[in-house]
Amino acid sequence: MQTYELTQKILSIGPTYEVRNVPEAMGVADDNAQPMLTIKGKLLSATPSLSINQGVDGPAVGSMKGNFTRTKFECKAADDRLVGSISFPMIALKKTFTLTTEGKEYKADGGYLAGEFVCKDEATGEVVMKITKQLALRDKFRIEAAERIPSELALLAAVAVDQRFFQE
Repeated sequence: MQTYELTQKILSIGPTYEVRNVPEAMGVADDNAQPMLTIKGKLLSATPSLSINQGVDGPAVGSMKGNFTRTKFECKAADDRLVGSISFPMIALKKTFTLTTEGKEYKADGGYLAGEFVCKDEATGEVVMKITKQLALRDKFRIEAAERIPSELALLAAVAVDQRFFQE
């Protein structure tokens, strides 16, 4: 599994997230290192619209667009090819979502508090992705994703969780 740390910047125009790789040997990301990716959202948009850029201001490598109610997000690669989607139920007691990629669906359960989302392959019971909200002054997530989940989709799923459950 590949591990990333996604941190929302506090002083930015529009939602902005920095992504750092978490080396297995260290177990935590180096907060002083340059981000490997930056996810930037549009300011004052009725629907969430974000782009993923290499480094701080590098070329775009993907994008995500959500609907008005923040229940459906579509993730696309830089060539405008659909990579996958994230769907949230409109009304539910427990925090859950469904991740769809390459014709397969993976269900994620975040419990009642949405502290940790565990996304499993229902056929095998294998954990394919885990999104954990960390205790910090700003929104910070640890993302662990299996090789079969595109890294852009895993990172954008964490952003979608933040947009849906923690931005209100």
